Amino acid sequence: MSTSTQDRTGAPRPVHAPTPLASAGLLALRLVAGALLLVHGLPKLQDPATATGYAASLGVPAPTSLGWLVILGELGLGTLLVLGLATRVAGTLLLVQMTAVWVLAHAPRGFLVDGQVNGENALLYAVLGLTVALTGPGRFSADGLLVRRRR
Repeated sequence: MSTSTQDRTGAPRPVHAPTPLASAGLLALRLVAGALLLVHGLPKLQDPATATGYAASLGVPAPTSLGWLVILGELGLGTLLVLGLATRVAGTLLLVQMTAVWVLAHAPRGFLVDGQVNGENALLYAVLGLTVALTGPGRFSADGLLVRRRR
């Protein structure tokens, strides 16, 4: 399935939808990552002092606000990824959030701490956010459904 858009010269440029196999891979990536973000965010929502207290221990300004941004980011972005809704925006925000988490919480300790990788979850989520921001959600998503309905 392809449509066309125009390049800078006005000439048509084909745009190809991901194959069903690529869309299935993106679906699996989104579902697992979104579900894991929800699993990380729900306990923080039940006890927000955990997130806000950790932010305060980092010495960042406005730790209460930052803690709530982390909670809402994990829950909101996890939900959007599972649904495949506003996926490119969600991916971009996930990249920003997890890069900030890595820089603020993990980078000061170094990449390796006591022989263990430090902050790998944040780095993986950041790359996942970049991936879905660049590729989109695939066909099997709310975004894909909305695009098909517009045609």
